[in-house]
Amino acid sequence: MDLRTLEYFVAAVDDGGFTKAAARLHVSQPSLSEGIRKLERECGSPLFHRVGRGVVVSEAGTVLLTYARRALKDVEEARLSMIALKGFRGGRVTVSAPPALSVEPLARIIGIFCRKYPDVTISMLPTEEGALAAAAVASASCEVGLTDRPVSADLRAHPIGRNEIVAVLPPGSLLSGQGPVSLEQLVDIPFISSAVGSRARNLLDEAKERGIALRTALETPHREAVVPLILEGVGAAFLPWTVSREAERRGAVVLPLLPRVTYDLLIVHRDQPLTAAAEAFVTTALASRAA
Repeated sequence: MDLRTLEYFVAAVDDGGFTKAAARLHVSQPSLSEGIRKLERECGSPLFHRVGRGVVVSEAGTVLLTYARRALKDVEEARLSMIALKGFRGGRVTVSAPPALSVEPLARIIGIFCRKYPDVTISMLPTEEGALAAAAVASASCEVGLTDRPVSADLRAHPIGRNEIVAVLPPGSLLSGQGPVSLEQLVDIPFISSAVGSRARNLLDEAKERGIALRTALETPHREAVVPLILEGVGAAFLPWTVSREAERRGAVVLPLLPRVTYDLLIVHRDQPLTAAAEAFVTTALASRAA
């Protein structure tokens, strides 16, 4: 296997077809197709199922994909490390994070980093939740990730802070001004339920299992809609403190829970040497913990 054919393969997966992949890589489609066929001969298995004018990655292709991404990323990191030997003046860091952590602490960390290393380009890879951010790092889709979930043993994880789930109520709520509230104090308030698997949804489900009948007024998979819905008076929601601050500035009532629900925020990377730019980014994130 050579790196060029691996690059063809990954591009065909990402673009869902050979034509788009060839155009993006600035090669002819016959050349890309022949590279894929060569790779399939070396692997002894078809890497794609041809469906109409597109392709769908096969089971063998799915297995190869992780290793192909990692090989291409390793070569890129080696290239950047060689450049760094001549002086750390540039480079690129790809960072993955879910929406809540992109607001805080990632935006703050990037601000500090860019002021210190203005010549480094940062590319953000969005994911729906923290576990997917860690998976993106493990698959070499990015170098660094921020997550609020436990990670596998093959990743290095560094705590950079803690977050907290709080109750966010519509403006003018009768509970405004109170201290921490128990779930039992919230039974008369309609709630907005977010996506299955989120911490907020898990908290609602756990309350029902304990016999605390929190009423769901609305279910939505769109996390960006939750704060506007709260401000419109549709209901309350459980949100990370990092997200609740903006809601509070816009008039929502934010109350800690009793007992408090907290969890660690982690910056993760693969257990191998980082590029100079990525190493500087991790160091910046660790130095920002006090904030």
